[in-house]
Amino acid sequence: MIEQDRVLLARVMQVNTQLGKVTLELFHHQDGGELPAKPLREVGEHLRQLGVDMLARAGELDGRPLVGAVVESSPET
Repeated sequence: MIEQDRVLLARVMQVNTQLGKVTLELFHHQDGGELPAKPLREVGEHLRQLGVDMLARAGELDGRPLVGAVVESSPET
């Protein structure tokens, strides 16, 4: 396995390990039953970037590059 793939899989494992903890933390910080926007956005951005990176790598492997995969950060609120 090449280093690029190892790094990608390590990121997937890290997200998998932390997702339950982050979800529980979000549960504890609900405000009147609503989730706080900033940490929810941060989790979403991490998941989106990981997804884009995985799709881009799959495209490299099967010769179908990911089109329109520019990811822009959302403005901080």
